Amino acid sequence: MNNPYGVDLARFTLIPRVLVIATRGENVLLLKRAEHKRLWPGLYNAPGGHVEQGETPIEAAARELAEETGLHADALTLRGLLIGDAVEDLPGVIVFIYHARVSGELHARNAEGVPHWILRSQLPSLPTLPDLPLILRHVLDADAFFYIYKTPREDGEDIRIIPSPRTEH
Repeated sequence: MNNPYGVDLARFTLIPRVLVIATRGENVLLLKRAEHKRLWPGLYNAPGGHVEQGETPIEAAARELAEETGLHADALTLRGLLIGDAVEDLPGVIVFIYHARVSGELHARNAEGVPHWILRSQLPSLPTLPDLPLILRHVLDADAFFYIYKTPREDGEDIRIIPSPRTEH
């Protein structure tokens, strides 16, 4: 197929992913990644994954939550976006970040790892993926939609957080 959108594929490529922050009272659902995982073994992250072709981000969020935890999403609210710029010849990523109200019982484990309900007060002491504390803070403690932009640089990473401005009607 020709390039129907007329974009430079070397410049504008993002892989769509989802991340689901589920809460029950003062508990947050996290997944301790399996030790055999190539990326971030043994670290805690929220359930999530790739958006499959033909799937909407909200459908992917509900599917990933069910696959990784056994829980059903009773309500999913889009709370933010994380956009990671491309690095060298690798594509970038766009992560749709949802807050979930859930029902059901947790699986004991799955190929991704083991799901756990974690008290919010215990979150600072957990070994997590690098961006997770920032994401949790915005989902759990702020009520505005937010954007996180990550741009790799030679001297490290530039991370910008932009809360969505409130509009009055």
